[in-house]
Amino acid sequence: MSDAPQDKVTVLSAEALAELRSFPLHGDERLQNKLLWKSPNGDTIVGLIQMAPGARDVGHNHPSATQHTWVIDGTVSIGGVEASAGSYAFVPPGVDHETVAGEEPVTMFYIYQPTVEHDHDHDH
Repeated sequence: MSDAPQDKVTVLSAEALAELRSFPLHGDERLQNKLLWKSPNGDTIVGLIQMAPGARDVGHNHPSATQHTWVIDGTVSIGGVEASAGSYAFVPPGVDHETVAGEEPVTMFYIYQPTVEHDHDHDH
């Protein structure tokens, strides 16, 4: 998917998403990552993480990136806070967070994005 053209709309059906290859996150087979999109320079990543029941993504942080996560299925603890299906989690740069799946499989949609300092005018 990351090789999709950057100049047109790309839609993946549920069937196409199911066919996408996943790979172990941090080498753990109980944590599967499906890459949906990557920016041309590779710094922004969008994907799906699927966790087996009880799986644990050990504590870590992203020193210069934010992570946005939407829980699609299941219940998970992110940074010690429980999040169930429909929940959203924001992890700021440099904040340690561990992710632990509950008693059923978990699917999460995430955006990993480097921080960029901009001077915004929020009034216009």
